[in-house]
Amino acid sequence: MSSPKTTPSSTGSTQWSTVSSQVAQSIEQAIQEASDKLRAVSLDIHSHPELGWEEHHAHDALTEFMEKQGFQVERHAYGMDTAWKATYEVGQGGRTIGFNSEMDALMGIGHACGHNLIAISGCAAALGVAAALKKHNIAGKIVLLGTPAEEGGGGKTELLARDAYKGMDACLMIHPGTGGNGSGSVTSTSIVGFTVTYKGKSAHAGGAPEKGINALDAAVAAYVNISVLRQQVPGTNRIHGVIAGSENWSANVIPGEAQLKYGVRAPTAREVMDLVPRVLNCFKAAALSSGCTHEITISHAYLDLQPCTTLETAYQEFCKERWGSEGYDVSDRTSISASTDFGDVTYHLPGLHPMFHLPNAHGGEFPPKAPEAHQAALKAATGIAVVGARIVVDGDFAQETRKTWEKQMTDIESEKVIANLKDLLAPYRKQRE
Repeated sequence: MSSPKTTPSSTGSTQWSTVSSQVAQSIEQAIQEASDKLRAVSLDIHSHPELGWEEHHAHDALTEFMEKQGFQVERHAYGMDTAWKATYEVGQGGRTIGFNSEMDALMGIGHACGHNLIAISGCAAALGVAAALKKHNIAGKIVLLGTPAEEGGGGKTELLARDAYKGMDACLMIHPGTGGNGSGSVTSTSIVGFTVTYKGKSAHAGGAPEKGINALDAAVAAYVNISVLRQQVPGTNRIHGVIAGSENWSANVIPGEAQLKYGVRAPTAREVMDLVPRVLNCFKAAALSSGCTHEITISHAYLDLQPCTTLETAYQEFCKERWGSEGYDVSDRTSISASTDFGDVTYHLPGLHPMFHLPNAHGGEFPPKAPEAHQAALKAATGIAVVGARIVVDGDFAQETRKTWEKQMTDIESEKVIANLKDLLAPYRKQRE
């Protein structure tokens, strides 16, 4: 099949109906040709799990891989040790599509959440679009961001604050989930993560208990307060946390310091803003009743995920057309109770974050090393790559996407929500070094 002889430009004159099948085929072919190399990177990352802000091995493995694919790579991007940026441009003046690669693992369970698959799926989508634009001589730019610390660190919120997403016409990524063979768009909850430190006064529990101020009592009181509060909040809300101990605790010494770590979730940021003050009162009351001082800081705050409906529809249509006859289940939008810092991205530019299902996944456990999981990731990566390429190729689609997203943001009063949440949380934020 011959390629259309288009001239790279920013006019948007290359219509999607003319080149869609050829571009999609080129994307899928490029991704499948890179499959073995992508799987090697995925397994490498899986065998070296690293917590948020510490993804040094993943940073090096992924940047080296993207550099070998012909991308211009910026390591330690935006003043962040483990963030990175890979860019590929054909011609000049074309539209820009963004993708994300998450890299961090979870404490104690490694890459059970499948971020090794998310990492290589971002790479796959980026290299697929790059190959198609080059082959068909279409002007455009691909930006792939390596985003640290999604699991409670807010890497994407930091990148947003440092203008990493500036200039993108849209941004897409995927995430694995349970459920067999297929994928679909999802929304996620808004979350605020709190760390509460109570300080009292240590004393010998047997010899002079009256001289102590028990910080553990404060933590326990707060824990109980919140357990009582849970009975009076909507069923879609979540408040969950732990009492963080200390290696210096002893049964015969009254603890002079104790800590709580809590997450407060709700389907939307508006609902989180209603719930957070009630939780804060639980923390404060415990300090007052125990006589301790307390400090509340925010570990992370994520907005709810707002998929752009134009991108969502395009993704569903492609996946159904390409794999529907093979039993690939393309579901309508669903809501999940998990949270992601990509939610913040969708408040700032058109975005899409489909969840793809891993074969044989059950009980909430992912098999992120399985060959079937790898192929499932590449299918979903192909889907977001084709949608991303359409943003670059089709001026009308890009314009419609932007217009749709702007209306979605107007409908939810996004600017007001962002400002109000920022004001609510400002007293508890600590500047990241």
